[in-house]
Amino acid sequence: MKYQRLFLIVLTTFVLSLSASEAKKAIEKRIAPVGSVCIEGEECAKAVAASEVVSTSEMRSGEEVYTNACATCHSIGLAGAPKFADLASWGDRPDEGIEHLTETVKNGLNGMPPMGMCMDCTDEELTAGVQYMLDSL
Repeated sequence: MKYQRLFLIVLTTFVLSLSASEAKKAIEKRIAPVGSVCIEGEECAKAVAASEVVSTSEMRSGEEVYTNACATCHSIGLAGAPKFADLASWGDRPDEGIEHLTETVKNGLNGMPPMGMCMDCTDEELTAGVQYMLDSL
C-alpha cells in the first residue's frame, strides 16, 4: 500500500510536469517573434536585397494578376465591377481600348481602389490582367 501511494505520487508529478512543459511550449510558440529587423549594411540585408531582385524580376501573367487581385470583385460583380466573361455587364467598356482601361485600373474608379487590388503590379502586369479579362468576353 505504501509503495502504491508513492507510485501514484511519482506518476502524478510526472504527468503534471509533462502537461506543464507542453503548456510552456504552446505559450512560447504563441509569443514568438513574427519577424526580425535587418539593417542595411548587415549580412542579412544582402540576402533580403537579393531575394527581392529575384521575386520582382518575373512578370506575372494576366491570369495570375486576375486570380490574385481581380477575381474577388470581378467574379461576382462586387460594387458594380463588370463580371468576368460576361459581355453584358461590361457594356461599352471594351470599346474604350486597353490603354484607357489600364489607366482606369491604375487610378481607380468608383469602388475600385487605385491599382485595383494589386498594389505591387507593374503597368505591364495591369495591362496583362485587363487583357485577360477582355479576352474572356
